[in-house]
Amino acid sequence: MSRGARGVRASAAVVLAGALVAVATPARADFGGDPGGGTPNLWSIESHVTLTVTDPGSGAKNLLSVGGSWVPPACWYEPTYTPEQFDAAFQAVLAGMAGTSGGADALKQYEALKADGDFHKGVPGAWWGMVKTKKSWDLPVTDSCTQSPGIQWVPAGSAPAGRLAVTPQMLSKIAYAATKLPAPQVKLSPAADRQTVNLPTYVSFSQPLQPVSVTASLDYLGFSIAASTLAVPVALRVDAGTDDASPRSCTYNFVASGGGYQVDSSTSDCNITYDRSSRGGSYPLTGQVTWKVTWTPSKDPHAAPANPLPNGLTDGTPQNVTVREIQTVVTG
Repeated sequence: MSRGARGVRASAAVVLAGALVAVATPARADFGGDPGGGTPNLWSIESHVTLTVTDPGSGAKNLLSVGGSWVPPACWYEPTYTPEQFDAAFQAVLAGMAGTSGGADALKQYEALKADGDFHKGVPGAWWGMVKTKKSWDLPVTDSCTQSPGIQWVPAGSAPAGRLAVTPQMLSKIAYAATKLPAPQVKLSPAADRQTVNLPTYVSFSQPLQPVSVTASLDYLGFSIAASTLAVPVALRVDAGTDDASPRSCTYNFVASGGGYQVDSSTSDCNITYDRSSRGGSYPLTGQVTWKVTWTPSKDPHAAPANPLPNGLTDGTPQNVTVREIQTVVTG
């Protein structure tokens, strides 16, 4: 039998083997069982994808997607073992299953893979396994896992047939979901406790808002791909918190300033003006920032092409605005 034919048989056999074994590392095996006590199921292997995140500052929040969604999968296939690592992992599984009802079947599968190509040792490629989204990423939303667990041999330059394989686009979904943005706490002039009826309220930021980037990358077993997202603030919407204001809300475009992006409404035609005092109480003025988000298939968020993603929104904590009336005495 040719080595190519042996490789086809070995790849098909290991899908069945994957239903019996799961290994977190080549030295440790983890098992799960179905409720009926039948064949052990494959549990997820730890992903080798890493995240690199710029610091968005304190109080950062997950972006709220606008105009679409870009949700990462719950599980996928990626390179997991060299032939030597998988051989060692399978042996660790056999040692853990010694004396169990499934141990004999697992040994037969191991012997078949060993005899039929010796786990593809010396052949360019890797064993790919199903992995799941890491809990440590703390992603707000993921889809349900739709992949069947298993481990497949994949020649170099190929992807596992019939499986959801890791790609730069898929990594961009992980990076997008992991993006946290600073909450827009706007600076008011006059200050929040010094607002006056019929005088405009100017808004800005104490410091320019900085772009936020996240890179998801996979560098493992000679397989290297990445995706980076970049979120840039483009618009600020301010709401007066009451209908007793003209206008009720204003929207401003950000401009590049001080290495980041700033809003200064002092020269704008739109500024909130309160028509009535807060009568001993306050109005909850709020700010909301729209972020333009793009992604690149690389570790550089500023690289080309910059592919568009759904915009993101972040809301700031409401500011309690106290509005007073100025009593004017007119003498003739």
